[in-house]
Amino acid sequence: DVFRFDPESGSYRTLPAMPVPVDDAVSGVYRDRYIYLVSGWHDTDNVANVQILDTETHSWLQATPFPGAPLFGHVGGLAAGRIVICDGVKVEPPSEPGGRRRFVISDACFLGRIDAVDPSRIDWVAIAPHPGQPTYRAAGAGTRMDAVPRVVIAGGTDNPYNYDGIGYDGVLSRPMTKVVSFDLAAGKWVEHPPLGRASMDHRGLIQLGEKFTIVGGMGPEQQVLSSVQQFELR
Repeated sequence: DVFRFDPESGSYRTLPAMPVPVDDAVSGVYRDRYIYLVSGWHDTDNVANVQILDTETHSWLQATPFPGAPLFGHVGGLAAGRIVICDGVKVEPPSEPGGRRRFVISDACFLGRIDAVDPSRIDWVAIAPHPGQPTYRAAGAGTRMDAVPRVVIAGGTDNPYNYDGIGYDGVLSRPMTKVVSFDLAAGKWVEHPPLGRASMDHRGLIQLGEKFTIVGGMGPEQQVLSSVQQFELR
């Protein structure tokens, strides 16, 4: 399901349904018009689809697929016509007949350049992993600071889990305080001061002026958070 919310009237409008339903995807906005959904979990497995909602025509487009292993719980964002996607969980086949699939964290990162004429065409290339451990369900977004376009990643965990904060390995997942960004102008990763409070189980990251906002999430010991945390890039 797709809904459009009007904050002035407080009303919702139903839009055309997503062609390939996904959760745990990464989203980003291009030209204040196109909403991109990259990869994600669909039904029984991850998909490589990059789906675009045109908010002017209320129609969906299928873009150049994500080139890496399809993912869920990955992180990234879109800024200055470029998409950065990192980390998340890939699905590996059973190591022996009759065995179970494995959900394995990925440290791969990719940069996609959106074609200036055709928004469904994306030129993907692999880039270096970000500093530190790969993340799962971190908060991420592209900045709206045109002077220094970045994709920011904050928090998350290095031990993937389903929904309860207990990893697929049976070990309690620990949230992280790490904050990094990919400087799209310089083409390199930058490390920033850590969050004041560790948190995981996020999707998006909200930019308000020069500050970034994380709403809720999950803290240590499976604690669901009601806090709103803000930070600046320094």
